Amino acid sequence: MPNIKDVAKRAGVGIATVSRVVNGTGPVKKETREKIEQVIKELGYKPNEIARSMINQKTKMIAFVVPHSNHVFFSELIYHVDHALSRYGMKLMVCNSGSHRERELELITMLTNNRVDGLIFLTSNDIENYLPKGYPIVSFDRRFDGIPFVASDNYEGGRLAAKTLLESGAEKLLFIGDDAQGELSQISTEVSKRRKGFIDYLKEVQHSNYKIIEYPQGDLFLPKNYIHDTIVKHLDYDGIFAISDQLAHEIILVLNEHHIAIPTTTKIVGYDGIEGAINTGITITSIAQPIAELSEALVETLMKMIAGKPVESTILPIALKPGDSTL
Repeated sequence: MPNIKDVAKRAGVGIATVSRVVNGTGPVKKETREKIEQVIKELGYKPNEIARSMINQKTKMIAFVVPHSNHVFFSELIYHVDHALSRYGMKLMVCNSGSHRERELELITMLTNNRVDGLIFLTSNDIENYLPKGYPIVSFDRRFDGIPFVASDNYEGGRLAAKTLLESGAEKLLFIGDDAQGELSQISTEVSKRRKGFIDYLKEVQHSNYKIIEYPQGDLFLPKNYIHDTIVKHLDYDGIFAISDQLAHEIILVLNEHHIAIPTTTKIVGYDGIEGAINTGITITSIAQPIAELSEALVETLMKMIAGKPVESTILPIALKPGDSTL
């Protein structure tokens, strides 16, 4: 395999000149640059990426911090982010924090130590004071002072969920979600607006027959016995808004086991709009997030920050994805 010495010899220049062309670290005459580039092409020379990163202080690596990458929405978001980054010649490092604050702080240190070029952060922990200002960080579904964020219109999504359940004929409504998104937590994320929008819409139309259930923070995958004890055992509502499609899926499976007919007895609306990733025997009516567009916005915002360009936060519209769970 040809190395930088071979390129320099063929082009009749010094190794330092070839290095400046390869790494873009200094001025080179146009004629010389074109000659070196031609030789590189002829020899099939591939620069050492590790050496280049040491010279440029760039790793071409972006870290995406998520609570759990096996959550259906997060995994789909990761897929689209990776695809968008590849167009910039960037690689994606997926970091599972398990919703642990200490792990997230370690990953922040990884950025400040120049081991990645940027971070996409998804957290409901109290880490505001540890986020380094001036570094390329984009937050998903969470506002931090001085850091851009990307989210869907969660508030309108909550309103649309309530409206959809009422229009489907449900009268006794339930919202169920992580307490990190509600009044039990000091941390407010954009996701908390799903709950607020749900309640506000019901108040506007003067519908008071509803209940709010908030389960323990960080429990993305609820055990069957919890769903049974909180929903099935005391089933006194006929319309459920689950804070995610993942949760809606888990609820539907438990209701099916107890032969509770969906949507005849209980109607369900989820949130995310996951395509083909959840198998419950029926399609879930969901408030769909524009996942591909959210991913593009995350990557574009981060690339602008890396390039030193001005950036703004982005909130994208949601849409109703009709399914069998509310018919």
